[in-house]
Amino acid sequence: ITFFALPINENFIPFLNIKSYFSIFELPYLRIKTGKIERNDILVFNYPNMSDISIDLKPQEISRCIALPGDTLEIKDKEVIINHKHTNSTYPLFHYRITTDGTYFSQHFMDSIGVKGKLISDIGIYKFYISPATAQTLKKLKYIRYVQKISDFWHYNSILCFPENSKTIGWNKDYFGPIVIPKKGQTVKLTLKNIDIYRKIIENYEKNTLKIDTSGYIYINNRLTSFYTFKQNYYFVMDDNRDMVKDSRYWGFLPESHIIGKASIIWLSINKDIHTIRLNRIFKTCR
Repeated sequence: ITFFALPINENFIPFLNIKSYFSIFELPYLRIKTGKIERNDILVFNYPNMSDISIDLKPQEISRCIALPGDTLEIKDKEVIINHKHTNSTYPLFHYRITTDGTYFSQHFMDSIGVKGKLISDIGIYKFYISPATAQTLKKLKYIRYVQKISDFWHYNSILCFPENSKTIGWNKDYFGPIVIPKKGQTVKLTLKNIDIYRKIIENYEKNTLKIDTSGYIYINNRLTSFYTFKQNYYFVMDDNRDMVKDSRYWGFLPESHIIGKASIIWLSINKDIHTIRLNRIFKTCR
């Protein structure tokens, strides 16, 4: 926690490119715990994917906790699997390809059902951004021919996904893992194949030096080793807008030291029941 910082400033003083805070004097990490974190909790945290500034000065983000320390997580064709069990979440939104019989969706119709979409072909093919429940409802419309979820290919290696720039893992946003979420006190065996998964934890979050020599031997704090024991708990978060954001699938595990707390209330929302209203409008259209 930064003790000395200039107020009403970003992390650098404008035009001078000088830090607006002093990191020489810092308070230790401390968070008042009023309850344990559970799956599906919405967490507020300091964005971990920045290593050159103090934790409390990193931008604040919000996302849904999907997996806890010690959980085994896997994503198959966008379906989240925790500890080898499929999760039946109703939160996510995905991209779908909607094909009609040639009927065109007016902008008024899309607005009335709360659908974000655009025409991508003159023969009535649209790209919609909707929930699985809305997709099932659209299938009931008489002029809808196909409703298809748009996914990345299995084993397509996205260099944008965690671990970034890895050429050996082969994960993407729709096919990810299996992976065990690191837990405090847990020890893992390090290999050249999995070192990219744990590199950020070892170097950035837990402040060690990591080197790999030309023979492939791994050194942590200048000591030859094949194992590492985690010093804190980590979490895996995913946004409900699954195809349009960057969450743990892109930057990796969320350290407990970066968590500020849980989002506990909705403040001044005028669209609290809009999902129910939109679905009712769809069913009226079907009838």
